[in-house]
Amino acid sequence: MVEETAAESTNLLRDLVAHPTENPPGDTNGAMEWLGGWLAGRGHAVEWHPVPAPFARHYGRGEVVNLIVRQTFGDGPTVALHAPIDTLPAGSGWRRDPFAGEIKDGFIHGRGTRDSKADIVAYIFAAEAMAADPAGLSGSLELHITADEESGGFLGPAFLLGHGLTRPDAVIGAGTSYQVIVGQQGVLHMEVILRGRQAHASRPEDGHDALLAALPLLSALNEAREATPQPLTVGLIEGGRGVNLVADRLRFTIDRRIDADEDAEAVEADLIALLERAHSNPNVELECRRLLLAEPVNPTAPSERLAETLSRHAESAMGQTVPIVTAPVVSGARHYALAGIPTALYGVGPPIVGEGVDFTGDESVSLEDLRRATNAIAATLGELLTAR
Repeated sequence: MVEETAAESTNLLRDLVAHPTENPPGDTNGAMEWLGGWLAGRGHAVEWHPVPAPFARHYGRGEVVNLIVRQTFGDGPTVALHAPIDTLPAGSGWRRDPFAGEIKDGFIHGRGTRDSKADIVAYIFAAEAMAADPAGLSGSLELHITADEESGGFLGPAFLLGHGLTRPDAVIGAGTSYQVIVGQQGVLHMEVILRGRQAHASRPEDGHDALLAALPLLSALNEAREATPQPLTVGLIEGGRGVNLVADRLRFTIDRRIDADEDAEAVEADLIALLERAHSNPNVELECRRLLLAEPVNPTAPSERLAETLSRHAESAMGQTVPIVTAPVVSGARHYALAGIPTALYGVGPPIVGEGVDFTGDESVSLEDLRRATNAIAATLGELLTAR
C-alpha cells in the first residue's frame, strides 16, 4: 500500500509546502482548512478542535485549530501520531522559492519539508495503509495535526490532553528517519524590556537611554554564554523610535537550552538574577518576562520500549542502524511524555544529533527518506496494534 501511494505522498507534500504556515506570525488556519478538506475527501472523519481565542492570545497567537482523525480496529491500545503544521519563518538564504515545493535530484525543497510537513505526509499514508489492510489489527489509531510547535505546543498537544480530547497509550511524534528520539532538551524563552525616557539627540542628558542601559546586560549574557555548556542566544533586539531620539525603550529575547539534569525553574531564576546584577542604571526600568519554559524530557522504560520497536522497523526500512538518542530538540510532543504517556520521535529526514542542521534556507527532504520512513511507521503501527 505504501509503495503504491508514493506519487500521492509527494504531491501532498508539495501542496502542504505551497501553504505557508510560518510561526511567527502563526497564520496556519488556511493550511489546516485545506488539509482537513483533503483528508475528508479521502474518506477520513476529521475532527476540528479550535482553541478559544483568549487562551491562544496568551501565547501570542490568533485563531488556532487542531485536527484529530481516528481509526478504530476493535479493543486494544490507542496509538497517536503527532505532527505540527507550523514552521519557522522562511528567512533568508534561499536559492529556491521556499513555497514552490521544487523537486530536484530526488529531494523536495521548501520551508517545512523536513520540519515537519513530511512527517504529516508519512503519518497520513501509514495510517491509510492500516485502514487498507485491517485484518488482525486491534485498538485505535489517532492522527493529531497541531499548529503551535514553534510556540511551545501549549495550544496543540497540551490543549488536546488538558481538555480530555485524547488520551493515547503511546505517541509517535515528528522526528528524523535515522534516529529515534526519547529524551528532549528543555528551553527557556525570556523577553527582557528596558524602559527609559525619550529625549532629543541634541540634548541626550534630558533622557534616560534604554539602549546604553542594555549594553552591560548583553555583556553579562555573553560572559554567561562562554561559561555554560548549554546554548544561550539573544535572538531578537528592537528599540528606539528615531535616528534623532534617545531610545526610551529596548526589548531583546533570550533562548537558553536546558539539559536533562538541570532544574528549569532554577535556570530561569539564575538568569534573572544575572540580569539584575548587571543592570546599573536606576533611571531605566528592567522587566524580565517568561515567554516559554519547557521542561526537559527524560527517557522512561515504556518510552524506551516504544523506541526499540520503532528502531527495529526503521533499521529494516532504512537499511542501516537507527540509534535511540536524546536530542537537542524541544518538540511539542513533550507534553504527551510529561503527561506520562510513552512517547518517541520518529519521522522523515536526516539525523538531528551529530549534524549541522540548517534551518535558515534551502530546507529539503529526500523523497526516498519519505518512502522508507512511511514503511517503518506502518510496520511499527502494525506491531503496536496487534500487541496484547
